[in-house]
Amino acid sequence: MRAIVWGLSKIKHSSHDSEHFLLFKYPQEPYECDGCKGLGFGPCYKCEHEDCNFYLHADCAHPTPSAFHPFSRCSLKFHSKAPQYGERYCDACGQDVLGFVYQCKHKKPCDYHPGCLKLQRTLTAEDGTRLHLTEKLPSKCLNCGSRETSNRIQGWSYVSSCGQYCYHVACVKDMILEKWRKGYFLQEGNVNEENYLALQSFLPSKEVAAIPSGKSSRSKTKQMWWKAKTIIMLIISALFGEPTALISLLVEQLISN
Repeated sequence: MRAIVWGLSKIKHSSHDSEHFLLFKYPQEPYECDGCKGLGFGPCYKCEHEDCNFYLHADCAHPTPSAFHPFSRCSLKFHSKAPQYGERYCDACGQDVLGFVYQCKHKKPCDYHPGCLKLQRTLTAEDGTRLHLTEKLPSKCLNCGSRETSNRIQGWSYVSSCGQYCYHVACVKDMILEKWRKGYFLQEGNVNEENYLALQSFLPSKEVAAIPSGKSSRSKTKQMWWKAKTIIMLIISALFGEPTALISLLVEQLISN
């Protein structure tokens, strides 16, 4: 399956009605990709007909027949559906494989969502903080407190250059998906208290470590908490695309507190 590209802003795709064009858009609300069935926040292709809610991530709109990733160590082939029967999950993020997927040819094949396969190997925040995509955690994930994800796969992770901040890709993705399913991000673009708490609840607690007495110690703890916020938001952007106005405003509020 491949997209017939007519230009960056207008395409046709074999997964959708042949009479309909898909237009490059910047939605102001989250959407579900009709290719990989995953959540999206950023730029995508949407059907030109207003009454047709067909969306495709950019990565899903332009899949290559084959791909390679250093972590997979073998050639991967694109499929519109996983060719193996039974439940399948992405070996990068741990989420179910329900649509577009890249899979290797081993007897026990690995599966990767198109978007996960395109995750940046290095992320850099405005303050210079760097995160590196890794196969194995040097220490426990700061969210789940484990080296394995909830479904007991190793999964990929983002780790800061200092090694102090480690987060499973799966943990960050699960958090956003859970809040999305509960409707936190479907409030007509408004940032309300529930939206704010949806992300706030995932960030590290200021009381997670005992704060020693002394002004300098408290200041250092606050700086560490602020940096953790920045890191979480950076990973969210990498996973779901460029933040929409809603997510951008949430990030600004979180970091400013």
